[in-house]
Amino acid sequence: MEAGVSVVICTYNGAALLPETIWHLAQQRVRPEIAWEVIVVDNASTDDTAAVAVAEWEKHRGPVPFSLLHQPLQGLSYARELALEQAQYEFVLFCDDDNWLMPGYISRAYELMLQHPAIGVLGGNGELLFETAPPHWAASLSMYAHGPQAPASGKVKSNVVYGAGCVMRRAAYEIIVSAGFRTMLTDRKGASLSSGGDYELCYAIALAGFDIWYDDCLKFKHFMPAKRINWEYSTRFFKESAQSFEVLIPYRIRTNLGGRNILAFNLKYVRIILAYVAKLAAALLERQRLAPGTEAGKINTLKLLALKSKLLSFANYSGMRENFLKILKVEKQYLRHNL
Repeated sequence: MEAGVSVVICTYNGAALLPETIWHLAQQRVRPEIAWEVIVVDNASTDDTAAVAVAEWEKHRGPVPFSLLHQPLQGLSYARELALEQAQYEFVLFCDDDNWLMPGYISRAYELMLQHPAIGVLGGNGELLFETAPPHWAASLSMYAHGPQAPASGKVKSNVVYGAGCVMRRAAYEIIVSAGFRTMLTDRKGASLSSGGDYELCYAIALAGFDIWYDDCLKFKHFMPAKRINWEYSTRFFKESAQSFEVLIPYRIRTNLGGRNILAFNLKYVRIILAYVAKLAAALLERQRLAPGTEAGKINTLKLLALKSKLLSFANYSGMRENFLKILKVEKQYLRHNL
């Protein structure tokens, strides 16, 4: 696979967002010797996303290769899979349709991935940019992909980075796929707010022996449309995003906590539940001293909703146990691949 960067924008009904995102890509200062391309994956949009994507790129940066792909299966994970299959270059940069990359992003990402062959996934630092002034409770939440992902640039101990602005080594992805990895999460699907596919990929690639990195110099703006800054959206997000726990908790137990068998899985499973129960109890105690309707009270309400939704996911013990066994099975294939 040729060294270079394939910039991928997976989008569903992104016609309103794409012009600014594509304009920022056109402003990239990429050294002439670095090969790169832009791929837009239209994930079953019902608006004029495809036409807007083509028109905007032709307007700003015609000479750089541009491709428009159509993924009829709704789900961000499926859109990413199609892009990874079609990308020309070794380093695949996932730029969400609301990510505005700073001018040196592509060059910096290319240099890091080239210099550190152990990096499987590289994450950046997003800064939230709100379309309208957000209420205090919304600005205080950690539900949006933004901010530093580690105390310093380098390997990330948690083995995950958010998908916005991340760069994946295609060779690492091909290793896990050839070993039998198949995503268990569709990630964002149409108008639904399910998530976690980016973390699932990070965990799988880390299990294959690659490092997950963060670099503070990879800066981008994460644009927040006004329609995403409301109470209904936030409550839906916390309820629906917790569904990914049935996959991510088994991965966390194996990758971060070292669980290698069912006994270890059970012990760590209980430990994680107890940790969430303790957080829930603390949030309930905090609620007693907060006046209803205040900004602090709203933040607490959302915190409680998130914790309760996550704890409810642990009711599906059999599903999590089955997913853990799937992970162990695929990991064995990774080891055989490396022999």
